Amino acid sequence: MLSHLLLATGFLAASLPALAQTAQPTSSEGPAPPSSQQQAVITQQDESQVRVYRLVGSKAVGADGQAIGKVDDLLLDRDQRMVAVIVSVGGFLGVGSKSVALPANRVDISGAYGDERVVKVDATKEELIAAPAFKTREIMKAEAEEQAARARAMQNMPSGAPGAPRPLPAGSAPSGGSSTQ
Repeated sequence: MLSHLLLATGFLAASLPALAQTAQPTSSEGPAPPSSQQQAVITQQDESQVRVYRLVGSKAVGADGQAIGKVDDLLLDRDQRMVAVIVSVGGFLGVGSKSVALPANRVDISGAYGDERVVKVDATKEELIAAPAFKTREIMKAEAEEQAARARAMQNMPSGAPGAPRPLPAGSAPSGGSSTQ
């Protein structure tokens, strides 16, 4: 939940150009309204803005309108710009699906402004199913820890234990080597 809130904050803060600009009525009396950079709070959503919750969970469709998957997440850089849209593809009812990250320039979020909540992607379902899965830092860290644990287990395994490499019988050449006769 917190990650979605942070994503929403970051995405809305920088990805849409007119985010902090709201029309301020001008009057001939009183002080001038604060500029958008001095604005303490935003009081209403502008027509050019979309909330992140409208994107996450949206149906992802190809250029032909065929359903491809659904938007699982957004990837932002340190400058709070949207780098990619992470789409869940394949599987049945979410089981067996994988996440694929599409660069922001291959995604059109304009359909998420309406009631339908659709994000158009410049890819086919087949292309995304064949694409490598997106790995988060958390997944990569878990995989590295699992691989290190396996390596430690193999080092600590006694030589006669099941699964341990067995010594070659005397006079046998290792596979791949040549023997002279």
